[in-house]
Amino acid sequence: MKSRLSGWVLGMTGALLLTSAVQAEAVPLQSDASFCAEVQRFIVGTDLDVKTTLFAPDTYESTFKESKAGARPLDSQQYVGYQHADGTASDYPVTVSCKMKTAERVRTAYADQPGVKVADDDRTCREWTELMVQGMYEKLEGQYAGQLRARDSIVVVEEDSTYIGPLWLRPFPYQAAVADGERLLLGSKSLHVEYRRFMPVPRSFMGTHYCHLIAPEYLQRLLLGQATALPKQD
Repeated sequence: MKSRLSGWVLGMTGALLLTSAVQAEAVPLQSDASFCAEVQRFIVGTDLDVKTTLFAPDTYESTFKESKAGARPLDSQQYVGYQHADGTASDYPVTVSCKMKTAERVRTAYADQPGVKVADDDRTCREWTELMVQGMYEKLEGQYAGQLRARDSIVVVEEDSTYIGPLWLRPFPYQAAVADGERLLLGSKSLHVEYRRFMPVPRSFMGTHYCHLIAPEYLQRLLLGQATALPKQD
């Protein structure tokens, strides 16, 4: 797979195959150039190469809001956020937003290639978060065993799901971690629009699956007590 650089757009390099037997150690634990590509492969259960279009943090309003993922070639859109939910700036990634395609849309796009592996149904943004939490504990337990937040205090909550673009984009920044007493609530937000069913949305949104996710860098700091989550923001 070739990499490319044009303005804020970069091609990902390398390919990690995520199938139905995904292991936590296979999940990228940093917000690198391949992060949303790995989420896309996980969501649709494929080993297809995925290009990634990256957007700089200050281009959320001007470019990322208008961007669209592609089905063939498979092209995910990635935006790494450096703001907490109260608007304060961070010097490390706080959220990652991925625009992707559904399994149904990918199957349709590659219908003339019967050997392409794609799942029957999409996995969820929440399942990715659960896998990332598992992978992060496996990464940290050896070196930081006495410093890690108790695992039973982490709750991966049901994802907030919509099929309308403006509702996925608001509020921004998305709050992926919420302090709730002794518990840490980890959330995700999805936009899932089926491809072949009639829905009152523009055609360009059909067959899309988007995720707002906690960034692994923020998750690691929360687990090590190096960052503190905010209470739920209005």
